[in-house]
Amino acid sequence: MAKDYYAVLGVSRNADEKEIKSAYRRLARKYHPDVNPNDKAAEAKFKEVSEAYEVLSDPEKRKLYDQFGEHWEHASQFGGQPGGNGAPRPDVDFPGDFQTIFEEIFSGFGGGRSAQASQGFIPPRDVSKEVLLTLEEIDSGTKRTLTYQTEDACKSCGGTGRVSSGPMRTCSTCRGSGRLRGVFGMGQPCPECGGVGKTSATPCATCRGQGTMPTNKKVDVSIPAGVSEGKKLRVPGKGVVGSNGRAGDLYVVIREAEHPKFRRNGDNLEVDVDIPYTVAALGGEVKVPTLRGTVAMRVPPGTQSGQTFRLANQGISRPGGQRSHLFAKARITVPKRLSDEERRLLEQLENLRRVTA
Repeated sequence: MAKDYYAVLGVSRNADEKEIKSAYRRLARKYHPDVNPNDKAAEAKFKEVSEAYEVLSDPEKRKLYDQFGEHWEHASQFGGQPGGNGAPRPDVDFPGDFQTIFEEIFSGFGGGRSAQASQGFIPPRDVSKEVLLTLEEIDSGTKRTLTYQTEDACKSCGGTGRVSSGPMRTCSTCRGSGRLRGVFGMGQPCPECGGVGKTSATPCATCRGQGTMPTNKKVDVSIPAGVSEGKKLRVPGKGVVGSNGRAGDLYVVIREAEHPKFRRNGDNLEVDVDIPYTVAALGGEVKVPTLRGTVAMRVPPGTQSGQTFRLANQGISRPGGQRSHLFAKARITVPKRLSDEERRLLEQLENLRRVTA
């Protein structure tokens, strides 16, 4: 009987990519050889599940399978592929995210290893951490102490996950060939033995066969004044340590916190300034807040609400030491309560304006 890939994964024919991927993850964990050692039935089921996912996760292969069923591969070779001309299809690897899922799922098993560890080499990798800064910190520059954890290559086994001096046995996944063919792609290296065909029967005691060890790190970072949102600061050698003892870099990504008072306008800042209605009408002077204190601003007579004034070089620091501008937006304030004398004088003013209007 022909295989029904949808039934193998336990999904409907209308299943979307997310449902297919989720089903594959669940079944692959259940039937992986590391979870079921020496279980031929589980091994066969694992390969069947992987075969189904390889086809259904690839839109082009899935279309052919839906059209030709078990004969989809023959159809693809003899003109059945969309836009085909009868020429054989080139050999292809796993679908784009297949290897990523494979590594994510199987690297977590105690008896298994990640694809990188199984090849005996874990490359150094960069890591990134975000830092949230206030405008005041960006203006003046600051320091941060970052604590984080990386998965560094195990020093005891060099990232292989196995003790090299331990007894060797034929790899049960590839049966000693070092390659996984057919449903796993054309000649893919075996992820269990890294293409060697044999594996050590003795997992590394330090990392318990994982090839990596969690490492806590603490780094002091100096952040210069004037950094902008999204800026990346590189700290050499503070990333993931690989099998060769070299480490990737740490990238500190700057994020800017929203300020309760100031707003960004490009490189410049904006701030609302309360101006009493009498000062707005007659002119005068008000105090304007900045990131470093307050400055005096002259208000011309007849200032209207919403009118904006530029205070040169009173904004935020820029790289190199200069500062941007601060734009003060007038917000005319009117007292909620008036004294009897204030009310009398305002009424006189109102009568005067009616006479002269």
